[in-house]
Order: sequence, then C-alpha cells, then structure tokens
Amino acid sequence: TLWLDWTAQGLVGRATALVSDRASFHCHPAEPSFSEPVPQCFTSSSEWQSMAVCSRARQLWLLLRASLQSFVEKAKRAELRAARLTHGLEPLRRLAVAAGLCSVAQDPVGRRFVVLDGAGLLHLHREDGLAQEKLPAPIALTGLVAVLGPLGAVGRFVGWGPAGLAILRSDLSLLWLSKPGLFRAPGHEPICCLPVPNPGLLLVAAAGGILALWKFRSGGRCLVPQGSPLQLPASPPGALVRLALGPQPPCHLPRCFAACGSAVLTCDLHTWALIDVRRDLHKTTVSDLAYCSELEAMVTASRDSTVKVWEADWQIRMVFVGHSGPVTAVAVLPNTSLVLSASQDGTLRTWDLQAAAQVGEVALSCWDRSVPPESVSRLLAPAGPGWPLLSLRASSVELWRLRELYSPLAQLSAPVLHLQVVPVLPTLAPPAPQLPVRLVCACADGSVSLVSALTGRVVNALLLEPEDCAAAVAYCLQREVLWLLTRAGHLLCANSARCPMQVLHRLRPPPPPTPRPCCLHLYSHLTDPRSAFASWEIVCQHKGDLCHRDMAWAWKDKNRYLPVVGHTDGTLSVLELRSSKTVFRTEAHSPGPITAIASTWNSVVSSGGDLTVKMWRVFPYAEESLGLLRTFSCCHPAVALCALGSRVTVGFEDPDSATYGLVQYGLGNSPRCDHRPQDDPTDHITGLCCCPALKLYACSSLDCTIRIWTAENRLLRLLQLNGAPQALTFCSNSGDLVLALGSRLCLVSHRLYLPTSYLVKKLCQETPDEVHDPPLTNQESPASAQLQRLANLHGVAGLRSAGGPG
Repeated sequence: TLWLDWTAQGLVGRATALVSDRASFHCHPAEPSFSEPVPQCFTSSSEWQSMAVCSRARQLWLLLRASLQSFVEKAKRAELRAARLTHGLEPLRRLAVAAGLCSVAQDPVGRRFVVLDGAGLLHLHREDGLAQEKLPAPIALTGLVAVLGPLGAVGRFVGWGPAGLAILRSDLSLLWLSKPGLFRAPGHEPICCLPVPNPGLLLVAAAGGILALWKFRSGGRCLVPQGSPLQLPASPPGALVRLALGPQPPCHLPRCFAACGSAVLTCDLHTWALIDVRRDLHKTTVSDLAYCSELEAMVTASRDSTVKVWEADWQIRMVFVGHSGPVTAVAVLPNTSLVLSASQDGTLRTWDLQAAAQVGEVALSCWDRSVPPESVSRLLAPAGPGWPLLSLRASSVELWRLRELYSPLAQLSAPVLHLQVVPVLPTLAPPAPQLPVRLVCACADGSVSLVSALTGRVVNALLLEPEDCAAAVAYCLQREVLWLLTRAGHLLCANSARCPMQVLHRLRPPPPPTPRPCCLHLYSHLTDPRSAFASWEIVCQHKGDLCHRDMAWAWKDKNRYLPVVGHTDGTLSVLELRSSKTVFRTEAHSPGPITAIASTWNSVVSSGGDLTVKMWRVFPYAEESLGLLRTFSCCHPAVALCALGSRVTVGFEDPDSATYGLVQYGLGNSPRCDHRPQDDPTDHITGLCCCPALKLYACSSLDCTIRIWTAENRLLRLLQLNGAPQALTFCSNSGDLVLALGSRLCLVSHRLYLPTSYLVKKLCQETPDEVHDPPLTNQESPASAQLQRLANLHGVAGLRSAGGPG
C-alpha cells in the first residue's frame, strides 16, 4: 500500500496530462480521434462530465489502485492456502505417439527435444514438453541422437536407418549421408549410436554383433570410418542392447561398455579393441547400464529384477532388490549419486548409491490407469539444469519433474534418533557477537555428534557404546556441557570443550520400584548475550577446566542454565549444571511419568501420563525455581511439545485408535486452537519445532511428511518426502529446516516452501553474521577403537560444503 501511494503521486500527474491531452485532442476535429472511447461508466454520467481534468485523473487512479490492491490480496490469500510439495519425481506431462515411438533426441542447446515416430515424422517439443512443430524426416530413420559440444554447432543430430548414417542440421535438414551400400548387408543395419564429443567420435552398434567407430570430420559436417569394425564374440549369446561411456583414463580416450546378453563388454577407444568380457553378471539378460562418475561405479539393470553396482575392477559393490519385476531401464542423474530404475512391476524407483538405500518410488500408472501398461524401454537423464527426466515407452514419452525439497547436509555413523539446534533460536536477532549454531545429533550406535549447522561438519563427538543409546540429550553451548539420558535411565554429564568429549560423571538409576529419570530438557535464561559469548570463549580456552577465579566470574554471569529432569513418578527436578545435584523437586504429573518437556524464555511446559499439559513459571535465580502457572486437560497422551511465546503446541498420539494430531494451547482469551482433522499426520510424530522469528511450527511424521503450521495452527505447507524422517528442527530464523533420514542430515531451504509474504518478512529482519565452527580436531589420546570412530567422523565431512545447495 505504501508503494502504491508513492506511485500514485507520480501517476496522478501523468493521468492528468493524459486526460488533458485527450480533451485538447478532441478540440481539433480535423485530427483523427482515439479508437477506444472512455468507459461508459464515466462518460455517461453528468457528474463525470462536470469534473475537472485533474479530478477525473484522480478518480481513474483510485479505481486502478483499488483493483490492484484487490488483485494483490487475492493472490496473497491464494498463496497462503495449504499446498502440497513433493520431493523427488513428479509427473509433468505425457506425450502420446500414435504412430509408435522410435527414438528421442535431447537438444540442450536449443532447449528442446525431438521425437521420431514410426511414420517418419519429427515432433519438436520444448524442454517442458510443449509442442513446437512437426516435420517430416529428410530420409527414412529409425533412430536419432543429439551431438553435444562444438561438433553440434553445424551438425546437431546424427540419425540412422536403412539408408545408413546421416547428419542433420539444427533445423533437421539433411547435411550429410553415408555412402550407399555401406550398411546394406542383410541383418547389419545400425541399431544404436553413441556420440563421444570430446575426441569427436561416434560409436555405432549394428545388428549381428558389430561395433563400428566413426570420426567426425570438417567440423562435424561428415563422418569417416575409424579402424575396422569389431565383430563381437558369439559367446555370450544375445544382442547388443545398450552402449555407455565409462571413465577416461589418463592420456587415453574413454572406454565404451556394451550390454550383450547377461554380459558386459569393454572396448578401448584408443586402441579400438575389445579388452574385457564380463560374463554372467546377472542371472538373466542385462537390459540397461549406466556409469556413475560421482562414485566411479558401473550400474547394471537386469530382467532378474535387480540393480547392481560394480567397482572399477568389476567387484560387486551393492545390489538393490526392491523391484518385484524385470528392470527394463536405468539412468544416473548428472552430478549426483542417484540412480533411477524402471521396472515391469509398474514403479520408477530412486536409489542413493552413497546411502546404499532406496530413497524414492513413484507409480508408472499415475498418468492414466485406464490405459494398458507398457514397459519403459529407456530412461533419459535430464539434459541440463531444470530439464525433466524422460521415460520412453512403445507409444508415449513421459516427462517427470525433479523437485529437490532437501539437499544433503551431513552423513553420520548411524541412524539419528534425536536432533536439536543449539543455541535456541531467538525471537529477535541478538546483538553481536554471535555463538555458532550447532546441531546435536544422538545416533543409534551410542555416539552424540555436534554438527555445524552452517557447513555440516562434525565439530565434536561423545563416543559411547550402543547400550548407552540416548533417550534424551541436553547441550549447553555457553558452558560446553552436554547432558545425556540413556534408555536405561543413566544420567551422564560430559565436558564438550574437549575432543572427544569426556564424561565427567554418571548418575546411575536407583533400583526398582524407585522412580528413575525418563525425560531431560535444558532451560536457558539469557539476559546478556555478550556475557554468554565471553563465558563460552573462556570455557573453550581452558578446555572446560575452570579455575576458582573463572568460576567466580562465571557465577557473576546473570545468564542461567537449568537442567530439568522428568521422572517416572511424574515429578520434575531441577539440577545444578556442573555438580548434577538436585536443587528443586516438585510433583507435576503423578502418578504417571513425564512424557515431554519444552520451554520458552520465561516458562517451562511439561506433559505426563495423567493426560495433562502444565505450564510452569521459571524463577531462575531462586531455589524454588518452578511455579505452576496453568494446567490443560487432554484426551490423549502428549508425546511432543513446542512452546512459542504464550502458546504451546502439543502433539497427541493414541496408536490404539490411530489418533495423531496437533493442538495449540494459550494463556489468552482463546486457550485452545484446533484445525481440520484431515490436516493431521497419519502416523507417529517424530519431531516438533518452531521458528520464533517467522512464528511458524513444523512437525515430522513416519507418514513421510513434514507439515508447516502458522501461529494460528493452520496448515500452510505439506512436504511429501521419499523417506520417513526420524527427527526435525529449524536451524535458522530464516526458516531453514534440518531433518534426519536414517544416518543422513538433510537441509530444507526456506526458499523452497515459504510463501512470498514470509520471504518479505524475512527480508525485513536483521540477519546476524554467520559464525564458522572449526573442523574436528583430536585434542586427546583416545583408545584405538575411539580413534577409529573419530577418524570415521572426520571422514564424514559436511556434504553441504562439497556441493550441496546452501
């Protein structure tokens, strides 16, 4: 509105001049008049006729501004409606080819792809699949492929057919045709071609097991044979079905791989010789193969329903057995470790070679279930950024959009069980200096890693055994103290200023039936950020071993950090940070156990087995530090809590009745805020967090979704993932999310899901300076086993800095 008012001051003057010029223009009848009259709603009224020119211009501008404001508000409301975003493959467009599909050539230079059908017609489509034009092929063709690089400047395409090889210009006119009779031998027609742009070669596979090598000449205007054709051995039996380029050895041309029956043949393009034959790689025919340059591995697909990954020496690396039918096509996404495979079981699956797991699956029947299914004969990887994936069938071309909602941030040693960000995100950006933002990751192997939220690198680690697997973790960055509650009820306190962390003391649980700890949370009362930063520097300088003078200075610090422990008998206790002594204990949810604890800047929220949620006022400088503020009754057990200001979001679960939901409670006039039942998760809630600056909540669930909620408990975005997230947290006040998928940490950028109004709100915020954490360095002399685990963590450097989007 402010911008519109500013613009109005300039446009009213322009409109006044325009109306004035129009009036003076009509005063000269000899000159031609405007073809478009003023709207009748203005010209027909006497009031309009009696208005001055300036008043007319202002009325026109007011009408324009009101219409523009109405349009902007409608667009804003439409964008704030709940939207569903899917990670991975989304169906974009299906192109039916009535005459039958022969071949598809992708032309990244022209931002198009060409479809050759059985009737000899060339269909030109934009990269998004929209049709451009249809041309007859200059000669009879059965296949077509695009030539990349400088060679494609003149001859953009290479085609083959009964007449032999042909080079086509960018307008698909004939540039060159091979000599007559070269491929006229019965049963020796070309069946597929593979350009090798860097040395300017063309591989041609002909029927009858013949491989020929051609050389581009005259700047790509013609082809000449290079060496004699290779006659492949009769064993292994089978026809050549696919060609693929492998790695390029030093000072040599790249090698070519050919799938033939159940074997893969390797040809050296430098000597043009068959150098290797690998038989019986699969139980049945090898249907497709592709090379993954990121992992330097060959991927083969077979009709035995498996996808296999091979090392450079053809030692098996991994086998994917998710398909229940023959695998007919495979492709590797450029510059990634992701492999796509299509099968006759009706699925298109995504495999991550680094994680050695399936990370996505879509149904090939999503286009039209009434059409009889056809096998995918080939998958074409995206030809460039923003390009879709193409799946080719006998009578159709299907386009799949690749949407990446998250990118890899870090790879840990074991599946992540708990994830939290430290320090807690503030409502407003605190003044400089800033503390580094870290992610506390408790893993299934007993380790707890501190990961830099900026780079994804491991900063420090606590190396415990699997029997000490964490049930809850609390980390005080300002004092470099980490608390860990094991599933057996042991409470550990570790010095995180040393690498690896050192356990200071362990509190063992009392024998049954004495209640034991079952929940852990750290309440932080920060009133002086500069003092918090200074104390952190002193602790890091002394590696956590503070002398008496430093302890006295730290005690003068007005900031307070209170570990809050929940017990199985429903009581809450507050511990002293270093000594672990109980300084205050109160009954909270007796006789049931404490199920969750959360906090805001001045209150603590707890839930328990008595089906209540309680808010406690915190008195951080008093011995009796907790005072009951309010109690909310619930219908189902609460498993997750998240507090923001005076409102608390509670995650409820009742697996027996398949009830999963989120409800907001507050201290104001509206104590409870609900949403539509169909917006709730449909499985166990694994994470609940909030972004104070944007006033947004987020929850993750085993139903493979992340839901973004507004401060009014209204669903804003639903992110459909390819896997079930085990944990979730906001890592910045910009709205960036970090989720745990197995042992991987993945980053969801705020730009991918936030509406424009929230992006504008973010621009108006003061962005603090980024603080880099030092990489993991060994300061102690651990045992050999711990040294190996540290080496593994050091090898698992942040994936974000290696090329993942930030």
